[in-house]
Amino acid sequence: MKGQSGFTLIELIMVIVIIGILAAIAVPQFVDLSDTAQASNCKSNQAAVEAAVSITYAQNAAAGSATFPTALADSMFKSVIPVCPATSGNIAYDNSDGTASCPTSIAAHARF
Repeated sequence: MKGQSGFTLIELIMVIVIIGILAAIAVPQFVDLSDTAQASNCKSNQAAVEAAVSITYAQNAAAGSATFPTALADSMFKSVIPVCPATSGNIAYDNSDGTASCPTSIAAHARF
């Protein structure tokens, strides 16, 4: 049995411990990415709502009545009004100034 080579039990245990430490550090980072992705998606939806409102405002201004639309309508978008990805709730729209906001309480949803 001379000439056999391989890893000792101590070496294998050390590798398992190192992999465990790396996993303990990496997993929380990936879990936090879902909230960040939802916040980014919500900000994107807010921008889409505000862009559609701006286009409608410009059309109204060209027609002689420079006003924001009173409510969001499916016709302002390609298919449906964008929603918040975290709750599937409607994006809040303020028709006095044409701004949109997300209804969720995730801190990253705040507009910059």
